[in-house]
Amino acid sequence: MQKPKAIIIDLDGTLLNDNKQVSESDLQVLNSIGKRGVIRIIATGRSLFSFNEVLDNNFPIDYLIFDAGAGIMDFKTKEIISSHFIQTDDVLKIAKLLDDLKIDFQIRDKIPNSHKYSFKKYSKINTDFERVNSLYKFHSLELSNFKNLKEATRFICISEDTEIVQQIETEFSDFGIIRATSPIDKKSVWMEIYPKNVNKGSSVKKLCNLLNISLKEIVGLGNDYNDIDFLDITGKSFVVDNAPEILKEKYSTTVSNNESPLTTVVELFFDK
Repeated sequence: MQKPKAIIIDLDGTLLNDNKQVSESDLQVLNSIGKRGVIRIIATGRSLFSFNEVLDNNFPIDYLIFDAGAGIMDFKTKEIISSHFIQTDDVLKIAKLLDDLKIDFQIRDKIPNSHKYSFKKYSKINTDFERVNSLYKFHSLELSNFKNLKEATRFICISEDTEIVQQIETEFSDFGIIRATSPIDKKSVWMEIYPKNVNKGSSVKKLCNLLNISLKEIVGLGNDYNDIDFLDITGKSFVVDNAPEILKEKYSTTVSNNESPLTTVVELFFDK
């Protein structure tokens, strides 16, 4: 592969180390490749609010794909250039099905307020779910009924039961389903429900069309299941070595997220 025109980087567990920081080396690399004209794109499952909790408005990237592909922002101008949401009727349909299944879930508000949500909890113990609610206690509200549901960015179902994955994929085949490992306890499964065909990969395609860049000219770097949609389409794809084994078998593996993985990848294509 020739020198890439763009690089797509996942955030949690990839660019961010275990202390939720970007290494000094990777930060220098972002600045360096930007000066070389490489388009720098972060693709994260975080909302805008959550992204801003770990990185500031001057962070050296060009575009931000957030809410796992539901939104795209021009990071320099802060303009949201694309957003998707679930229609009200479908929100009600999904909520009723999840209610029947007795699965703990959140309904995230429309972009740009997708950090705000209403929720239903059925299990007596769900440590990860409770921890999220504690972190967002000023932005969340428990649902008492489904009368006033409205358009939403996504549903998030959180469980330690891996069987929930197949259950949700079966029940919600008309929607986009994205699986991710919890960014909080690193164990629980987060199953996220979106409009059909909304994911990080579809947003990468849309952004590349806008920028007139071929997917073959892009490098991808991720670490989890919700990165597969873009890792499958980029010209060269890498995962950090703390990724699930199934991803490490499929893509090229680089160093841990604690060892400046972006630096390692970029050095394969550019001279220091």
